[in-house]
Amino acid sequence: MQWAEIVIETPAESAEAVTALLLEIGCQGVAETGGDPRTLTGFLPDAEDLLPRLDDLDDRLARLTDYGLSAPLNISYRHVEDTDWANEWRRHFKPLEIGRRLVIKPSWETYEGDPQRLVIELDPGMAFGTGTHPTTALCLEALEDYVTPGSVVADIGCGSGILSLAAARLGAAQVHATDIDLLPRQIARENVARNRLLEQITVHEMEAFDAAARGCDLVVANIIASVILELIPPVYARLKPGGVFIACGIVDERLPEVLESLAQAGFAVRETRSREVWRAVISARP
Repeated sequence: MQWAEIVIETPAESAEAVTALLLEIGCQGVAETGGDPRTLTGFLPDAEDLLPRLDDLDDRLARLTDYGLSAPLNISYRHVEDTDWANEWRRHFKPLEIGRRLVIKPSWETYEGDPQRLVIELDPGMAFGTGTHPTTALCLEALEDYVTPGSVVADIGCGSGILSLAAARLGAAQVHATDIDLLPRQIARENVARNRLLEQITVHEMEAFDAAARGCDLVVANIIASVILELIPPVYARLKPGGVFIACGIVDERLPEVLESLAQAGFAVRETRSREVWRAVISARP
């Protein structure tokens, strides 16, 4: 199968909006590299509706300046085969030590570092989540500090399943995961099986997740700020008293809005963590 690879170079302040646009036109995941400017890469199936989707994307990108955001610096498209993007991931994805205890190891690589680290073996496919993105790293480090042995965890927008795998490795007894798209759910299930964590992690369909992920000790969501704002009230209802909510994918300018919404919902903010333009907010249900 052929895919259209979309590569957009954009100022960091517009990266969240551009990522959201790529997801909205149907990209199953967006890879992000660089500092400021950033390079965003997404893939669309080379189907009959490809050109209308690309035209729609061009129109939306051109309107970013209407909202006070900088326009992209460069946009390029090319056709690639399945094997092309797979090999591209493999070239750039190497074992990565994160925080004090975790290491993310691609399924095709070996890790010969600290034997005390908890190894997460991952094949991300086209799903978001390899540990290299600042928001994923922020979530992994926060999970190290807030997952307790025997806890019940929910992972909303699980992507490759990396955060669910980390929670289980860190001692969670039960992890409920889901994603709005089918492909990430499939990839996450494969990664759960690869890590032999089927007894601890369940990747649910959306409706099943809503019913199962209740009475949680911790909920993590690494999504864009606009979605986190919608999630805040239902996440409060999913948590036990004293339960923790790790929300990430928030760019600096959206942080005040998220903090206000958390306070209105009854959350007590414990801390805010930063990496580049991204923020992670850790709050708790009193």
